[in-house]
Amino acid sequence: MWFKNLRIYQLSDRFDRTPEALNEALAKFEFTPCGSVEAEKYGWTSPLGRDGSEFVHAANGYIMVCAKRQEKILPASIIKEVLDEKVSEISDREGRSVGRAEKQNLKEEIIFSLMPKAFVKSSYDFAYIDPENQLIVVNTSSAKRAEALISALREALGSLKAIPLTPLASPRDVLTGWLTGNEIPQDIVVGEECELSSLDEGRSIKFKHQDLWIEEVNRHIDSGLQVAKLAITWKDSIECIIDDEFCIKRVKYSSDITEQADDHNNDSAADQFDVEFSVMTMELTPFIDALNAAFGGLEEK
Repeated sequence: MWFKNLRIYQLSDRFDRTPEALNEALAKFEFTPCGSVEAEKYGWTSPLGRDGSEFVHAANGYIMVCAKRQEKILPASIIKEVLDEKVSEISDREGRSVGRAEKQNLKEEIIFSLMPKAFVKSSYDFAYIDPENQLIVVNTSSAKRAEALISALREALGSLKAIPLTPLASPRDVLTGWLTGNEIPQDIVVGEECELSSLDEGRSIKFKHQDLWIEEVNRHIDSGLQVAKLAITWKDSIECIIDDEFCIKRVKYSSDITEQADDHNNDSAADQFDVEFSVMTMELTPFIDALNAAFGGLEEK
């Protein structure tokens, strides 16, 4: 289980729930499949999938959780086709046009009638809780999906004071500074990809597989653009993209890290998950600490 994207939340209060207590709380909100006319369901499931029965997986002080979302998929083209047929039938039979409000009612009836036959799509959102550092790390690049998981966790616990991790320094200012002569932290190396943009004008330009220390990049920054995304490598062990929301995307781990888990490939699925989880958090914890320091530390909780 290697997280590819990191949406990080800071806890205002120390997380003092034991894994056993958290498991009991999540069990009350266990995922159940969509009913015949339900469009979406969301709930907790085992991080180990079919290989586990618990709703949490704890290792070395960290606690992994997993939320499952199931959605009914009704293509808009099919709904439109059926709606157009209904509207034509009414117009031909009654010799009148169908108004907007009536069309909307017909559309809702069509969706309701088609829902039992809709395709079902499932997705999973993983997160781990770091009680020692008062963090929750969600494996997604989507702010909406991260907020959905945090909200579900808050509902299960009754209360949870968690906000997106916010550094003191503006990510845009820091990232732009790195490309314009400001000191870059010793363990961070700038990569060959960035996106420059202007918040007020909507302009943007992307550079990929490109040396970023070129006049063209400086020229665009001088024109008012700032760095919205930047590729970096930390300690030759983690590569990623940092964006202006302090979201860490497209995380790649060096072979030196992943090989620590590969040595256990003959273990059971549960044991392998445990090893990967332990190795991953062992690397991500100092990485997140280093980023916090590079962006000026954290705002007071």
